[in-house]
Amino acid sequence: MSATSDNSELSTQNLALLAATRRDTFDLLRYTLEFADDIADADLDALVEAIAAPIVAATDCTQCARCCRALDVYLIPEDAVRLAAGLGCDVEQALAEYVDRESAAVEGEWGRLRGKPCPFLADGLCSLYAHRPESCRLYPAFTPDFRWTLEDLIPGAAVCPIIMQVLDALAARFGL
Repeated sequence: MSATSDNSELSTQNLALLAATRRDTFDLLRYTLEFADDIADADLDALVEAIAAPIVAATDCTQCARCCRALDVYLIPEDAVRLAAGLGCDVEQALAEYVDRESAAVEGEWGRLRGKPCPFLADGLCSLYAHRPESCRLYPAFTPDFRWTLEDLIPGAAVCPIIMQVLDALAARFGL
């Protein structure tokens, strides 16, 4: 039985602890994949997507919302337009109230929502779900380029049960 085969275990606050216990295995997975010449990037991406698809389908993110509580939400210009529409205000007002452009620019990003948890998280749900930023729509993103983004994904296992399960299944697939 894998460390993450029990979904109820992942729904508790123990996810961070579980991720910490699996960190060495996930780092070994990253190292293994970085030097695996026998599997092309496109083939690895296809494998990861095949592993992730049923996990994503079986996961109700609205029952978790850990990402909304813990992660920075980076924005692109189109997100400001969507947020303004969802808030019923103009883009300048949305930017002034909710977006930190200065600190995001330091990190090479266009913008970032102010504060954690996300200011639009209400009773565990996104109050602007239909107007949410692109980064929220795509999270968690495994591909393209899984092999080269794995280092950045590994810490996400402590936040997202989907990431934890995908990494755990992939590690098992490679005998780790």
